[in-house]
Amino acid sequence: MSFLSGQLAQYVNGNLIGRDDVVCFGAEIDSRQPIEGKVFFALHGEHADGHDFVEMAAQSGCSAVVVERSYEVSVPVIVVRDVRKALYDLAKARRVELNCDAVIAVTGSVGKTTTKDILACLLGDRVVASRNSFNNDLGVPITVLGAEGAQFLVAEIGANEVGEIEPLAALVQPDIAILTSVGDAHLEGFGDRKTILQEKAKLLEAVPKDGHVIVPETIDLASTDISALIVTVGESASADIQVSMGTDEFGFATLSMDGEEVKLSLLGQHNAMNAALGIVAASYANQEVSISELLIRVCNAGAPKGRLRKVEIGEIVFLDDAYNANPTSMRSALELFSGLKANRKVMILGDMLELGTSSHSEHRLLAGVIEKVDADLVVLVGKEMKAAVGSSAAICVENINDLQSITSLLRPRDLVLLKGSRGLCLEKIIDSCRQTKVLEH
Repeated sequence: MSFLSGQLAQYVNGNLIGRDDVVCFGAEIDSRQPIEGKVFFALHGEHADGHDFVEMAAQSGCSAVVVERSYEVSVPVIVVRDVRKALYDLAKARRVELNCDAVIAVTGSVGKTTTKDILACLLGDRVVASRNSFNNDLGVPITVLGAEGAQFLVAEIGANEVGEIEPLAALVQPDIAILTSVGDAHLEGFGDRKTILQEKAKLLEAVPKDGHVIVPETIDLASTDISALIVTVGESASADIQVSMGTDEFGFATLSMDGEEVKLSLLGQHNAMNAALGIVAASYANQEVSISELLIRVCNAGAPKGRLRKVEIGEIVFLDDAYNANPTSMRSALELFSGLKANRKVMILGDMLELGTSSHSEHRLLAGVIEKVDADLVVLVGKEMKAAVGSSAAICVENINDLQSITSLLRPRDLVLLKGSRGLCLEKIIDSCRQTKVLEH
């Protein structure tokens, strides 16, 4: 369903300059994205001010612009006090108009983006899911505004500190919620796991009584105030949905449900759990599709970029897990890598950021885990990773500015694990190798 520019001004409590009958559909905050027919919100960003791109957005066919100061452009202009709040207000108003069969929200310390993408694969053509990791107070409203006319909406919900999830939960109003994990992520903002669980639970508590909350059986929700039906997934007999999970000799996840086993296109046993959680959620969202059919569909789900994705450059195979890192995901990646066989195993590990006062101790605890992997070469990138140096030799690099010094260490037939927080930009190592290979040809 579309809305008019006059309605838009009312939704965001703004002052309309121009026509009130222009049809609008969806929203965008990046003028480089497809923007025709959408409302452009001119946000103040960390590196740029959206107000500098208002004219470009208008020329690219946006339906209207929401700004904090007046402009003379060819489309309606809505002037507000706070563009960021206006985006949220519009999404909340339009959420009431959605007529989806089911709205599913996914949160967790790790695994939420992969699980969200799995759900998008499982639910067919009429699903709208958060693009990339659009899981904050900007990305979630854009996802909601893009879902008009969709059969299913899958929203990823993230948080870096206390108080962020509750307003997003109120916006999304999920029928089904998934909590993938509770780990030591963003400790700088949360402090401890108990606080992390309390924050994540705000999403689960927003699910109505006739809805479903789906979690791994290892998560204890006794301290929460959830009214929906809680469905646990796991390998023990006490789990509501019993599954069997593992990996094959190449590290790809295997999953058994209802007496059927499939091999996924995703690496690591943790992704078998993500797939299981997605299948259970999809079965509640669309009861016309059998578990057997969902198991077939899940095999088509691939890893998102930077999340344990296999990338081959010439004769070097990278396991690219460089999008983000925390102690839980780091240990999971190292455990997987330890079980793989290769001509030569190389680990390039970067700092785990946003751990606050726990940073040094958490990095130091990694030393023993790294030792057990028995890699042929270990490269530690960043100031914090120096604490992870154990008894075996490791090459320590301050940052990846000198890419040549790192890529020169790699050889044909290497299996290379890249794992670190987003701020380390370890994926540039893959880009450097790719460019070198192109130049060689």
